[in-house]
Amino acid sequence: MNRVTAAALNIAFALLAALGILTALFGISIDIILGTRPGLSWAQLTLIAAGLLCSLIAFPLRRPSMRRRVWAKMRKHWLPALIIAAAALIALEFALAAAGISPYFPPAADEPPPSFYQPAPWWTCGEAGCHHVYEQTIAACDNGEIDGRRCIVNRQGFHDTQDFTASDDLNGRTRILMLGDSFTFGASADIGKSYVETIESNFPQTIVWNAAVSATATQQALASFQVYAPILQPQLAILGFSANDFTDNLFPMDRFLRLKAAPNRAIQQYRIDHQGNAIQLDRHQLYHYAHGVEPPASEIERLIGTTRLGAPALKMLDMLRGGLFESALTTQAIDLTRGYLRALQSAAAAQDTALLVLLVPARADIDAPGLRYQTARQLMQELKIPWLDPIHALDAELDYEPVDDPHWNTAGHQKIGALLSDCLAMFHISQDLADCQQVKMP
Repeated sequence: MNRVTAAALNIAFALLAALGILTALFGISIDIILGTRPGLSWAQLTLIAAGLLCSLIAFPLRRPSMRRRVWAKMRKHWLPALIIAAAALIALEFALAAAGISPYFPPAADEPPPSFYQPAPWWTCGEAGCHHVYEQTIAACDNGEIDGRRCIVNRQGFHDTQDFTASDDLNGRTRILMLGDSFTFGASADIGKSYVETIESNFPQTIVWNAAVSATATQQALASFQVYAPILQPQLAILGFSANDFTDNLFPMDRFLRLKAAPNRAIQQYRIDHQGNAIQLDRHQLYHYAHGVEPPASEIERLIGTTRLGAPALKMLDMLRGGLFESALTTQAIDLTRGYLRALQSAAAAQDTALLVLLVPARADIDAPGLRYQTARQLMQELKIPWLDPIHALDAELDYEPVDDPHWNTAGHQKIGALLSDCLAMFHISQDLADCQQVKMP
């Protein structure tokens, strides 16, 4: 072996040793980097162990003399070493099976049952967007299939104690139509303590209709406004706009399916591909996602996923995919969202309704607004829509649910409710959003 080759190998093994250390450090700090569940999971422990093992092997191999000794022993004892390694892997696979560790891919993944999902009977989508079906929802609540906030539903299928129908008491009172997704719906807040319910408590003489629907986007808000604004004739419509609305606008509104084996769980029929396009999943892909795993990207990945030893590695790969998912915005997502916002703005103007957008920051946006949040700000300025930025009022630790739940907790909802109430107090007097200092006017 010439000197150039030896020097190259020295550098290569040194870099490999450094990479092993960095891999182990990444496994230790992955919760901070990706914002995942605190604590060391099996996937993280596997990553840490693999990094340390790689470093321990590569570090001594930096020296040519050590490489020669290792190579000489490998040539002399390669068959026993191969047999011992294979036996150790087989024994470990059986040990993991005895410990109850499952393979990564679910049983029957190659040929899933023909109907493991079905449309939820209490859910429908139509002219007013997606919403619950009143009778079926009440029945599902009575038998325990649905609980919590979803059991507070009016006859139009929305999360409100008032029916969205014309009545004599509409005239002469301030009327507000709330639009948005799970934040405006009230997710993770104690019942009676969401920001919409806080507004209702602070202004008992004001009529507030909450047409928000969880896991929807601006397209849903537009559909609901077009149906119910002519009935309510609101002086003000407030849209809760979340950063994930950009991607959700790429999907059809009716994008969830109910699992037969777990009626309270739903899966999306669509995913975003590597080009940022929404694609509909086939039955095999749906089956994998229903079991909380990614479909195999190759035959090698499929074979690895049938073993218990391969499960931690593929789970770590999923963790990385999840942390990087939707990290960038596509032009299509921005253009669609711009179109829906512009249509909502025009519909509000036609109804002589003031439109206010409440930007909903993700937990990470509090310290440093991300790309999506900044893009949302730019869209409001471009379209000249009044908007309220509540970042200054929220605390990333105190006002959000634990890491696995992205929503505000009750304290966060109360802060947003108070912030909007201050603005509404002025709006009641002047009917002008510009009087609220917190609102950024075009």
